Amino acid sequence: MYFQETKQKLGTGTAFIYEYEEKFYLITNWHNVTGVNPITEEQIGSHGGIPDLLEFTILVKQIPYIEWGHFTVNLYNDNTSDWLIHPLYKEKVDVVAIELDFSENFKGIFKPINKIKFDNFKLEVSDDVFILGFPYSLKGGGHFPIWKRGSVATEPDLDYDGLPKFFIDSASKSGMSGSPVIFKRNGIHGAYGGSLQPDSLIGEIQGFIGIYSGRLIGESKLDAQLGIVWKKEVIEEIIEGNLRDSRKFL
Repeated sequence: MYFQETKQKLGTGTAFIYEYEEKFYLITNWHNVTGVNPITEEQIGSHGGIPDLLEFTILVKQIPYIEWGHFTVNLYNDNTSDWLIHPLYKEKVDVVAIELDFSENFKGIFKPINKIKFDNFKLEVSDDVFILGFPYSLKGGGHFPIWKRGSVATEPDLDYDGLPKFFIDSASKSGMSGSPVIFKRNGIHGAYGGSLQPDSLIGEIQGFIGIYSGRLIGESKLDAQLGIVWKKEVIEEIIEGNLRDSRKFL
């Protein structure tokens, strides 16, 4: 995240691409694009700057060697925010969608997360999860993310605080805000009453479950180690709602 006028880098986060009705959207957190804590409404950074430009990196070439491309997105158009927020909960859901305008000359190699073949099994408490992000801006080789492990800590079918979110137990770090969260489970899946069913699977299953947006912070940064995950369904609710943020930050 940058402030264009001074070219000052304000912070780093994580984002991923989602495709809906043949359009591509960059999905990340509301607090990443505003620099404001959605709960306290205080500025997050000590620098006092408000981001107005995002720079993101995409794989553009694999053969004969890997190459990365850097692309920018203006966060404002005529001083109006260019990101979509949740139509009902607005910034209380700490997720935004930014439409990407890829020209015909764009040569990026990517696969939207909702076009990846995942297994269709229900998420359960204690399932292993992985947050794919960049803790403290660290990378997992090239510009690939680091898979940080955790587990589902609250009932995923319930909405915590009346909002579409649940908690994971994870020692996650700054720089991971906006990360996709993937669950994995090994064993026998879809067996009922001790009997295998036609759709049962044996082995590992995995699925996309939501968007990570930071940790619960108390008196100590290590006291709870609970991360917040917004349910994946909010993405299409945001896109279909087509509501731009009306608040002024610049």
